[in-house]
Amino acid sequence: MKTTIALLLFFNMSLLFAQNSKLTGTIVAKNNKEKIAFATVAIFDGTTKSFVKSTATDEKGYYEIQVATVDFYVQIEILGYKTFQSKTITNTKTDLNLNFELEEDALALKEVVVMQSKSLIKLSRDKMIVDIDKAGFGNGNDGLETLSKLPGVQLDKDENVVFRGSSNLQIMIDSKPSLLTGEELKQYLKTLDGANIKAVEIIANPSAKYDAAGSAGIFNIVLKKSAATGLTGNLRTSVGYAEFIKNYNGLNLYNNTEKWNLKFGLNYGYNESVNHRTIDQTVISPDITTLLKQKNDWLPVNNSYSGNFGASHQLNKNTTVGASTNYSIYKSDEKTNGRTEELDNAIYKRYTILDTQNDIANRTLTSTLFYNFASDSLDNKIDAQLSYANYQNTSDRLTSNAYFNANTNKMYRDIEAVKYQNPTNFNIISAKLDFEKKVTNTFNFETGTKLSYVNNDYTIVLQDRDAQGNYILNTNRSNHLVYKESILSGYGITNLTKGKFNVQAGLRAEYINYNATSLTSNSTNKGNYLSLFPSFSINTNLENNQFKFSYSRRIQRPRYLYLNPYYEYTDTYNVSVGNPQLTPQFTDAFELVWIKKQKTSLSLFANFSKDEMYQIINYDQDTKITTLFYDNIGKSKSIGLSFNTSYSAKKWWEVQLNTEVAYGQATSNLQGYQFNNSGVSFSGAVNQSFTLAKDWSATWNSFYSQNGDYGNTSFKPSYDMSFSMRKDFLSKKLRMNLSAQNVLKKSQWIQSTKQDNVTNNWINRWETRKITLSLTYNFGTAKKKEVKDADLNEEQNRL
Repeated sequence: MKTTIALLLFFNMSLLFAQNSKLTGTIVAKNNKEKIAFATVAIFDGTTKSFVKSTATDEKGYYEIQVATVDFYVQIEILGYKTFQSKTITNTKTDLNLNFELEEDALALKEVVVMQSKSLIKLSRDKMIVDIDKAGFGNGNDGLETLSKLPGVQLDKDENVVFRGSSNLQIMIDSKPSLLTGEELKQYLKTLDGANIKAVEIIANPSAKYDAAGSAGIFNIVLKKSAATGLTGNLRTSVGYAEFIKNYNGLNLYNNTEKWNLKFGLNYGYNESVNHRTIDQTVISPDITTLLKQKNDWLPVNNSYSGNFGASHQLNKNTTVGASTNYSIYKSDEKTNGRTEELDNAIYKRYTILDTQNDIANRTLTSTLFYNFASDSLDNKIDAQLSYANYQNTSDRLTSNAYFNANTNKMYRDIEAVKYQNPTNFNIISAKLDFEKKVTNTFNFETGTKLSYVNNDYTIVLQDRDAQGNYILNTNRSNHLVYKESILSGYGITNLTKGKFNVQAGLRAEYINYNATSLTSNSTNKGNYLSLFPSFSINTNLENNQFKFSYSRRIQRPRYLYLNPYYEYTDTYNVSVGNPQLTPQFTDAFELVWIKKQKTSLSLFANFSKDEMYQIINYDQDTKITTLFYDNIGKSKSIGLSFNTSYSAKKWWEVQLNTEVAYGQATSNLQGYQFNNSGVSFSGAVNQSFTLAKDWSATWNSFYSQNGDYGNTSFKPSYDMSFSMRKDFLSKKLRMNLSAQNVLKKSQWIQSTKQDNVTNNWINRWETRKITLSLTYNFGTAKKKEVKDADLNEEQNRL
């Protein structure tokens, strides 16, 4: 505490001696008041007319820049708009707030001067923005595969998105509530076409304004949209092949007027794929060493359909209202073929043939109503949002296991057959209100509240086949669970800007009330608790260098199904169950960031967690069944360094380099599962883009990832590279893209977990060396402009 007070006194003294004044403001389009992102704002000396420095507007069209010269003028440039030049301004050493309006440029775009090229990765305040479109990550991939291409991101053995070693992420779509996480969100992301993703915003250390869930931060998926006036749209199709065929098709329509913005989209995807899974489990006991060698090929064939509609209306120059809705259907016909060989003291004794057929159908509906108000001076802002989501899933699985002696190939026991049905119905409602007040030019205040309500109906029906071929309900493994939860939250944030420094402090409070009732066993698990989540950040802008220190407290609440003692039957050897005693995990997250010329960043981060939720492996030597469940093991910490930079090797060749190294340690105090292990992780990626002659362009992306030991698990490295070529036709209305993904076939997840006398070696390899050809046709007579509308509102709940 004394150290913190000393730092604050030091920064406050620095504020008193600051000599430069700060220029801030917002850039909007003159015709419709749309905020203009990524516009170049340059300062020129008023006497010599020489260039001094420049910055770029953020997603909300906001800019800020330090000014030291006595007389200066402002020049603003961006494609599609006329270059704006202000009158000469005399620097009075006081902060200025200047808002500017840009006129659309009727001249050819080639006559507009671009002062700064747009890189693959842009750093803006608390966000790292990855340009998916420019990097070519989305072509031929679904939404989940596209996220796996981001810096520092992997998919684990269960296809969960892992960032900086943690899968505890909030994921938003267009800053609107996705409302889904876990398996439900994973399936929804698979219905997205990666080619329709414009960018992904990574917020590693969110402020108190955001929900406290997600110790690894927030990913906001920004979909492509039209900013042109009039009717526009695009039609796209792609076909790909790895081990099986894939096809994506989509139509998007936009109609924008001065008052109305309308969008409509339809997408269809067909995907055949495979996951090759190998598990070797070794159990050492005084009398015998047992080895189970399991190989499974999971072969899903899925069809996905999605439609979306959105409308916003500008009631007046200050107020906008709107609504959007998304509906998706995901159907999957999944077959699993497996073989498990049993060896006792290295002697091959028995084997089991696994056959599983699973028919899955889920429907997801998400809808949002929103209201935005901003006063003329932008001193007062109000954002209101009402959201609803419904998720319905049916799963009908039939699993059979046939048991054979290795020496005779004859069955030594009857075939075991299990029917597993899992109908699910989730309903989620949330309402939020945010208010921002600019008290003075240097001080503003934000506050807001949110109420969310969840009602989940989750049923497991498990039936065993008897000797007569009849399926009998297994009452020990079947369950009907109803989970209800409400979260009421509120926050307050203060922002103080003086000279070159900005200080932000916030506090968020979340009160949760939950009730989990098993209608089958007539048992209830309920409770309530209040949690506080402080946040703090201080940053400074020194010419071409920016520095920021931030802290926030985060929470990871158990997924609803992790609390269900009746969970999921996988196969004869593997069962997943829930833990009603599982409690939330709390994380204190710190980050220190240095940014140079908006192209290079160096981040030092540290996360300290207590009551960490960790997957436990419990092996029963008598039944040879492995049970997986989550428990609170104790504490963990992760300390790392992240480096990102971009440079132009040639005028036509741009290179983006991302590296990260981290030290992780986990300690378990659970009886029977004690460990205290640590390791060092490393990941690196090189993304290159080439602008060639005659409307040709290309990308070359490569990565290497090595997770260090963590807890009782160690990992093997994964690496690969991907290429793409792009050609534009018909005055850039038609675009052809040919891509090759993971050509080395080394993109896989390999882990080894050792607990006491049991060791599990796990390899998951998805389809690699995927070749995709895609065509996109843009139509419409409206004039394009490079504008991104980002009135960012955020929301998400977990499932």
